[in-house]
Amino acid sequence: MPSVSPPTVDLRLRRVVAGVFVFWAVGLVLAEVVLQVAAGAAVLVAGLMAVRGRLRLAPDVRAYVLASLALCAWQLVSPAVALLTGAAFRWPRGSRYGQVLDTVAGAAAASIGTVGVPWLLLAAVVAGGWLLAAVLGLFQNRVKWPWEPPAFFKLSTGRLHENFGTEESPRFAAGGFFFHRLRYAHGAIAALGPALAVLGGSDLARRRALAGVVVLGMLVSIYNAFARAALGAALIVSVVALLLLVRGRARQVGIALLTVVVLAVAMSPAWRARLGKALGNIYGGERQLAMSVGWELVRENPLTGVGFGNHRPAAMATADRTGINDFLATDSHNLWLTAWAETGLVGLLLLACMHALLARALIRRHRAGSLAATGALLSWVGFHVLALVHYLPFHTSVHLSFALVWGLGLCEGSGVVREDVRGAAPEAPFAGSIVGNLK
Repeated sequence: MPSVSPPTVDLRLRRVVAGVFVFWAVGLVLAEVVLQVAAGAAVLVAGLMAVRGRLRLAPDVRAYVLASLALCAWQLVSPAVALLTGAAFRWPRGSRYGQVLDTVAGAAAASIGTVGVPWLLLAAVVAGGWLLAAVLGLFQNRVKWPWEPPAFFKLSTGRLHENFGTEESPRFAAGGFFFHRLRYAHGAIAALGPALAVLGGSDLARRRALAGVVVLGMLVSIYNAFARAALGAALIVSVVALLLLVRGRARQVGIALLTVVVLAVAMSPAWRARLGKALGNIYGGERQLAMSVGWELVRENPLTGVGFGNHRPAAMATADRTGINDFLATDSHNLWLTAWAETGLVGLLLLACMHALLARALIRRHRAGSLAATGALLSWVGFHVLALVHYLPFHTSVHLSFALVWGLGLCEGSGVVREDVRGAAPEAPFAGSIVGNLK
């Protein structure tokens, strides 16, 4: 059998990587299982590249990858440690324990992206997908969802029937293709960063115009989902983008548009009611209860925690005296507190190290002019705003959406999205050829 030449192997690998990235991008708006399959494929391909010596990472990216692997390794063994120390009395459920692989998804995306990224195709898939999701969300907001999907889709219409308006003027919670308003809105924050980066950084007017439409669609989607933290994160990320990317009249126009969004929220009776309940939820409400139980778990096992994925059984063990219920016991409604409760101080420090190294690498590439890094950095800011009141890794679709954006932010060649393909960086012919083949 004739041997395969290295150029052929490289071309095949690049096609595989391109397929993984496109499938992952489709999953951003379509379904969690698509995201899981794509992220799993990325981890597998990255592992094979490492075994075969095909992985070449910049020092700061390598540091982020190693920190991700270290955190994943500790999450894997932490339930066993908790059982040995008596901090836990059972192994976590498989669905929660399996989320350890989500921890290395961003590192896997950055690793496989070293062979090339189909930037223009990814941008088209994400833009088109989110515009479709925004239209669907608009319908879901105005019309009570009438169709029961097949059982194998595992989609619940119950959340789409939540009415945040009145009986006379109902406003239902949009959930996009996920049929889940928080997955929908939080996923929008992940993709909002890249869209804002293109809006503020592309040299082509038509791409800026398309990015502006996508940004508007995402803001409308978040508005229709009645997700308070997501709306706050979107406004903060948009303000950061304005300060970071635009000057002069463009900044004034951006501020005016954000003012319109704020006024629309203020004029909506449904949104005023939602915001009116926000402080009560944090101070004296459900979130305060969940966080107080989380602090109790931390005090009892500060160093090693109760084991990754074991928050619910550990919290429910306190139900007799705290009043926590099964729904609130899933996590502490805060990223850092939940990580500390489950994986102890060891896991907390590893998580902080991973995010610090990621931010350092993204900032370095943003300063060098990478459009993808700028978008990823904006998404990173949005993630940590949301993480103040949500444990985002609980929803795998949300975590993997951010992971894709972060991983791409560490890849080279995103200048092709900034300017015409004919004047782009060396990686542009690869991206351009994929788009060209589809025409």
